Amino acid sequence: MRSRLFALVGFCIGLVLVAGQAMAREKPDKPAKPKPVVGTVAVTKEKVKDDKGAETEAIKSITISTAGKTPAVYSVVLDDNGKKVADFDGKRVKATGTIEEKDGNKWLTVQTCEEFVKPPRKDKPVK
Repeated sequence: MRSRLFALVGFCIGLVLVAGQAMAREKPDKPAKPKPVVGTVAVTKEKVKDDKGAETEAIKSITISTAGKTPAVYSVVLDDNGKKVADFDGKRVKATGTIEEKDGNKWLTVQTCEEFVKPPRKDKPVK
């Protein structure tokens, strides 16, 4: 009787150890959700020579600087949507996209971008 009890206890302990290892496995990363970023756009351009020797300006980098309680600077990924942000140079924008952090820098992959218009302030009614 004792041997069966010890075997049952040993089996339960082994089952808990195996189940614990299975549950401790790393879960796959979920895709990042798009988040809005409101800030001022700054575009850095550089002069580039083409095949014929003519100089043109090309976009080197685009950043969006936020203000407020937690100021931050987001570097914009220079894909098709990211280059559209350059049209708002010096203006406040609301850019929506996914944010990744690489080497201490925050990178924003833009999905949508529009000029930010501050909503009108609702004053309290006078009594």
